[in-house]
Amino acid sequence: MTSVIKKYNGKLVSEATFLAAFTCFLILKYLEGTTFTVDYPDAIPSLLRAIILSVGLYRLIQFRGAFSRFSLSVLGCLFGLGLFFLINRGDYFILDMSITMLGAIGVPFKRIGALYIYVAVFISLLAMVCSQTGLISDYVFYTDIGSNLVTRHSFGIIYPTDCFAHLFYISIVYFIVRWKRITYLEIGVIGVLAITLFYFTGARAGFVGSIFVVISILICKIFKYRRIVTNSKIQSLIGALVMPICAAFIILLTWFFNPNNTKYVKLDNMMTQRLSLGKAGFDLYGFSPLGKSYFAENGNANGGIIRYAYVFYDSSYIKTIFKYGVIVLLLAIIVYALISIKLAHSKSFYAVIFITAIAISCVIEHHIWELSYNISFLILTADMSSCLQSTPYIINNNKIMV
Repeated sequence: MTSVIKKYNGKLVSEATFLAAFTCFLILKYLEGTTFTVDYPDAIPSLLRAIILSVGLYRLIQFRGAFSRFSLSVLGCLFGLGLFFLINRGDYFILDMSITMLGAIGVPFKRIGALYIYVAVFISLLAMVCSQTGLISDYVFYTDIGSNLVTRHSFGIIYPTDCFAHLFYISIVYFIVRWKRITYLEIGVIGVLAITLFYFTGARAGFVGSIFVVISILICKIFKYRRIVTNSKIQSLIGALVMPICAAFIILLTWFFNPNNTKYVKLDNMMTQRLSLGKAGFDLYGFSPLGKSYFAENGNANGGIIRYAYVFYDSSYIKTIFKYGVIVLLLAIIVYALISIKLAHSKSFYAVIFITAIAISCVIEHHIWELSYNISFLILTADMSSCLQSTPYIINNNKIMV
């Protein structure tokens, strides 16, 4: 079995172009989730999309031998669906995700992740400071959790759980980028930040996910990483199954929700009415291959659900089915399964930790593919060698496990 290193003469120019356009695009997306009022010409996002797409197609040609046909088919399906949703509904969401994956082909994830962390941390801190000095709004919500009325701050972000979601995904990307170089101090700082932010936001799902990641990384650190060894096939299997299991769990629980069952009602209250609202959504939208064009998620305009003052489908799995359909949800599950396989074959058992945390978080929250929060799906096409401290672009029998 021979191995060759794929050479790419135009790597630096196209890579730098993508990173520059990606950073600008990320800033715009991130600001949309804050209470900052920022006006910019509509042509700017379109220009950035065009640049990222052009670079992505160019890099796809350069790296055409480095991806399996199945991975390319999944990416092609996402891009085609992105065009469909744009043309038929004026919705850029799936297209933005797919062209960003194209643009990230062969780009070191360490650089992508670093830029994401810089942008996310800077804007989050800026929003926090400005919201506490009165320059922008700090949305404050009051939520009944058990028998307590909890005050929840957003710190310049549009909602408390979204505020914590930023920390959750920042910590995941930070651990991926740093991995074996992470220190006990860094782990402790992220843990303290999670506890502190949870106190102000009351974001339970994000907090549980963050603590799960922190404890898992701490255990890996204590046991020196390499002593924790599992078969790559087992890693791939766990990483591939955890997301469909989580999706099936919340879908079935919501579908069979019974308001006359006290256990269901108690669980629904614990999940802040996600089950009852989701059940009402299934009555309206049901299951469909490509979702419903009339889907609406805010306020009483949502298909006539007049008994809810606030309508938002928080679960990524439920929301994806209603808005984009079963096909897009299946593609999301496949993407993360491929990521698990890719990292497992790179002897990166820690992939299971992050995919599990994201899969569980998506049961409650809606950030599975939102670029301003979660960029982990870019691992599918990005170069992970700088994070894994391994040789880049090694092709065995003209294939990489991607």
